[in-house]
Amino acid sequence: MLPTFKKAVQATLSNWPALQFAVQQQAGGPQSSAIAEWMVGVTEQYFYDNEWPLWLFSPTEDLEAEEVADYLATIMDQELNTMVEDESDLEVGQCLCRFYRLCMEGSDAQVLDDLSKIPTGSKLSFRVQDLCEEEEEQSDKPPQLVDRLGALQLAEAPPRPEPEPRTAEQLRDEAEGWTMVQRRKHK
Repeated sequence: MLPTFKKAVQATLSNWPALQFAVQQQAGGPQSSAIAEWMVGVTEQYFYDNEWPLWLFSPTEDLEAEEVADYLATIMDQELNTMVEDESDLEVGQCLCRFYRLCMEGSDAQVLDDLSKIPTGSKLSFRVQDLCEEEEEQSDKPPQLVDRLGALQLAEAPPRPEPEPRTAEQLRDEAEGWTMVQRRKHK
């Protein structure tokens, strides 16, 4: 076990906007926060279960960011009923692979330095890629989630129409466990 890597996983996931949004919206139900905490441990374990033996270790034989992204996206879908379509899972995968590689190389100081630059708290404006992007920039990348969130305007939900009053027969049926579903009248 690599204690610095565990800190890196925790910091990265706790600042992943897609995960934090799913937790805020309780997409996985009331236990959404617990699921997010559980994700830290299973993500860390995923790296250990899929690592090459240390004597065979080389950066090209390590887990691929796409594999990690698929793993995280599967958890988000199955546990938090959330589809990640903004490719932020790939950004998180790249970041975690980089942190894992640095920890395996014994560069814990570099990881801790990078972690110290991550804002604390649940700030949706944090982009994992800011710290984890390699030197080469890709100009043809799609807009990041945070960029799109900044432009997002939420509209107020329209008011729900009042339900029509129920008859005594409908109330009796409901008390017996039956519910009558009737067509709505078009206005």
